[in-house]
Amino acid sequence: MDLFKPDAGLLFWMLLSFVILFAVLRKYAWPGILKGISERNRHIEEALVSAQKAKEQLDRFQAESQEIISHAKEEQIKILQEGKKIKDSIIVEAKEQARAEAEKIIDEAHRFIEKQRQEAMKEIDGKIANLSVDVAEIILKKKLEDAEEQRVYARKLVSKISETV
Repeated sequence: MDLFKPDAGLLFWMLLSFVILFAVLRKYAWPGILKGISERNRHIEEALVSAQKAKEQLDRFQAESQEIISHAKEEQIKILQEGKKIKDSIIVEAKEQARAEAEKIIDEAHRFIEKQRQEAMKEIDGKIANLSVDVAEIILKKKLEDAEEQRVYARKLVSKISETV
């Protein structure tokens, strides 16, 4: 059990070596250690302040970016609305031009048809006049004694002529 009970001489030397070690450490080591600890605390505080400033800047940048994004979205909506208005006006204008062009084409077609009809009527009138002259010539050439026979013959000629027309 002597191992668990220290001797008085051993205690004295241990205490003396501890006091010497403590005095040396206090004189030479503690100032450097305390200086390092205080410098580290200062660096940590500076880092915390810098981090806080960086966080504030980041918050400010985020707010600015949100504002820029919202402004850009508003501009995009305005541009899209203006584009839609322009598109609608172009469509309306194109429809009006197409309608005017269609009316012009229809009017030209009506004029052409009317011209063709008038030419056809003139041609028909000319043919009828020629046929009438031919019929009259044929009737006059043929000497028929009976008036009833002349009428029957004239009707026959007219029906032949109408079949050819």
